[in-house]
Order: sequence, then structure tokens, then C-alpha cells
Amino acid sequence: MRVGRALAAGFVAFGAVVATAGTASAAPADDCLFDEVCLYYSSSSYGYGAYFAQSGSISDYSGYYFKAGDNGSTGAGVSVKNNAAAVDNRGTPRNFYLYYNSNYDCRVACITVSPGALINLSEPLKNDNASGKLGPSQVG
Repeated sequence: MRVGRALAAGFVAFGAVVATAGTASAAPADDCLFDEVCLYYSSSSYGYGAYFAQSGSISDYSGYYFKAGDNGSTGAGVSVKNNAAAVDNRGTPRNFYLYYNSNYDCRVACITVSPGALINLSEPLKNDNASGKLGPSQVG
């Protein structure tokens, strides 16, 4: 009886290890994490192709580059400045503000991306964006 219980406990423990390993590896590397906004190189892809994760304010995207997502590498290594085509604000409870110009200058164009929004950018911001900032937490 003890051998049977020991074997049963071993199978249960083995099953838990296998289930945990499968769950941990299922999340794609390019998911927006909590308190991050992701900018994508391609429209309508949200995880396909290159992405860039931002967790604060960046006054000039020069020197920041897209990295390859799990499902492709279109745009990997390309500068984020003037090349983002989509924005994912799933990972933060704050508004995200994307600007056409550096230094959060909205004279030409800017957009507010609400928490939970996944959007394709349109003219004049599509592939023409130079800075972005996370705003204060949204209430309500």
C-alpha cells in the first residue's frame, strides 16, 4: 500500500512539474508587461515582427531600437524614432502619449493611447514619432 501511494505521489509531482514547465514557456517574449507600453514596427501585428517596450518617458527615441518578436524579425535593429506603426498599452494603467516631435512637442501631432488600447497609428504619426511619455495613473 505504501509503495502504491509513493508511486501515485510521484506521478502527481511529475505531472505538476510538466504542467508548470509548459505554462512558463507558453508566454511569448514580446508580451507587454505590467507598466510597459510596446511600440511595434508593423501595423496590425501586435507581437509579430519587431517591438520596443517602454516603461517611462523618453524624450527622444534616437538610440532606441526595435528587437525581434517571437513570430518574426521584420524591423529588428531598426531605430524606434520615426518607425513605429502600432502601439500596445495593455500593460499599464496609465495613459501613454506619443509625439511626432522629440521632447514631447505636440505642435505637429500627438496622440493619447488609453490603458488597454492596441492601435494602429495613422498619419501623421505612423512611422513619424520621436518621443513618448507615460502619464499619471488613470482614476476610475
